[in-house]
Amino acid sequence: MKAMTRAVVITFTFTLTIGACGEELEPLAELEFREATLASTRTTRGGGYVNNGLHDPQIGGIDPAHPLSTVAGLDGSLLDDSDRLETARYVVECALPEDVTLTKPVDGVSTDFQGALGLAPEWEDEACDEDCQEWVTACVLARTNVSQQTVALWLKGDHPALGTGTNLAYPVYEASFFGNIFASEDEQYMCPGPLVGTLLAQLQGRTCSAALGEYCDMTSYSVCTTLPPLNPRCGFQGLPTSPTLTNCRHGSPPSGSGFRTISSYVHAL
Repeated sequence: MKAMTRAVVITFTFTLTIGACGEELEPLAELEFREATLASTRTTRGGGYVNNGLHDPQIGGIDPAHPLSTVAGLDGSLLDDSDRLETARYVVECALPEDVTLTKPVDGVSTDFQGALGLAPEWEDEACDEDCQEWVTACVLARTNVSQQTVALWLKGDHPALGTGTNLAYPVYEASFFGNIFASEDEQYMCPGPLVGTLLAQLQGRTCSAALGEYCDMTSYSVCTTLPPLNPRCGFQGLPTSPTLTNCRHGSPPSGSGFRTISSYVHAL
């Protein structure tokens, strides 16, 4: 999943397809994960659907200040709760490439954490800096769903593991996701796409981009898909009907240098 013409289909609570620049190829792998519960469970530990304690290493069991390959970076002894365990699996899948597997003792059982996307491959043996944290956050947020249905997505971003290429099977822009859930349980943001995209996503079982889904505890911002300077929140690549948003900022009015951002696309039905 580097900057080559590659694609991966991952089946879990919903299916995630990653596209890179260039012509579309058949999926290289299909990985099966059991149905996740982190997206449908509110907990006092995590402060929302997604975080499940990632802002505090002593709760979430993951510390970006240390490599995931170490106990300090990924502590299996803190993952005896099913929500935190599934969150850790999502983090590893987003961060590490598919040829990397970490094995940790969890509640007395040797447990594998399989990489998949490779958005932050350095985190295996190094600390995860702010850039790394933001890419993994955008991935985890984009994968969040509370319907427990399987939904296929095409993701775009200015990262070599994703690229900004399009897929005719996934033509409808749904939303863009950004933030840093390792820094704060409140730093989870999104920009819904046009109404047709969020409605189609909802019909397919997606729940976080439409108002009826209450945005899954993410702060939602509108007017993110118009071209600059009318859109002060995000950078912009492509056409308004098929954008790749970049470096989206939070707040009203927007402030800061912006977060790494991932945009999601769904089937046209």
